[in-house]
Amino acid sequence: MVKCPYCGYEGKHTLLKTWKYRWWDVYYYQCPKCGGKFRYQVDPEGKRKSYVMRVGVKRG
Repeated sequence: MVKCPYCGYEGKHTLLKTWKYRWWDVYYYQCPKCGGKFRYQVDPEGKRKSYVMRVGVKRG
């Protein structure tokens, strides 16, 4: 389960978009609780650590 980097919510997030960036599978989410948007990048091979990146500035 992905954790929102803005509010810490760990429930189901809205998936907005997916794409491939080099070796990463990128998932673009929006938090239903606070509305913050963030990217979750996953290495499908397991060689690199997955991580979450904030996108833009959360308003409100």
